[in-house]
Amino acid sequence: MIMSTIYHYTTVDALLGMLKECSSSNKNLKMWATHSIFLNDPTEYEYGKEVSRNLLREIEDELEIDEKERLSNHMYSGEMKNFFTQLEKDSSSRPKAVYDSIPYVISFSLESDILPMWTSYGKNGNGIAISINREALEQHLDSLDDNQPFTIRNCYYDCESNEWQAIKNSIKYQYELMLQIANGGDEGIVLVKQIDIIRLLNNQLSPFIKHEGYRYEREVRGKVYKAKEIKFRESRGSLIPYVEVDIPISCIEKIIIGPTADAERMRISLEILMRSRSIGGNIEIVSSEIPYRG
Repeated sequence: MIMSTIYHYTTVDALLGMLKECSSSNKNLKMWATHSIFLNDPTEYEYGKEVSRNLLREIEDELEIDEKERLSNHMYSGEMKNFFTQLEKDSSSRPKAVYDSIPYVISFSLESDILPMWTSYGKNGNGIAISINREALEQHLDSLDDNQPFTIRNCYYDCESNEWQAIKNSIKYQYELMLQIANGGDEGIVLVKQIDIIRLLNNQLSPFIKHEGYRYEREVRGKVYKAKEIKFRESRGSLIPYVEVDIPISCIEKIIIGPTADAERMRISLEILMRSRSIGGNIEIVSSEIPYRG
């Protein structure tokens, strides 16, 4: 069962940035989707790649693929990266290089009010959490004819979920199809299928894999790929690529004030802020119920 509400824990300063361009004629929140390689935990992307590679090895075991012929041996090697990049330069029928398709992500949670999320992402409880109607947002996304696709998916903390098995079956089907083509002797199409398999792993699996130790976050990620305009921000001396994503104000259900904030003063200031942006009539403002004072 997919929960109908997701939460984005953030700071008040970030909310001001999200509402900077919001007005009566532009009722959207601008959220930042960060390149997967530049997420807060620098090991996370590598962990996702390794789990994806292990899944591919598992499929190859089931299909009894000879060790020397396994795609998993080369899928993230520099040699294959260069080869695929050159292959796609030579083919006008394929999208841009497979390694350019690594997505940008926005983090949400299924948890509405838990202390670890406040301390990690909500300025130690002095921030806010934005409550978003997931179903309404997904319906909005489905209605768009957009060349910057944005999809929402629950993260994986184990290999037992139905979604995980569905993706595994999809990858296995592509692999079996590649083997059938290989038997026909068409090496060019085989290489294209290899690209499809790696793209599937890069886009549909790796960005959504989280270590079991973070299960308490119950993270949901919004994924953007084929970004229209890439922007950059500075963080701790590093340059971070991101893309902007419009979230309709109509999808926002409420704003939760963190447990260490001055709740009454913040509630008043948030109401004034939203009125100044010609929004907020249907957005509830509530306070965290956690007895925490930092």
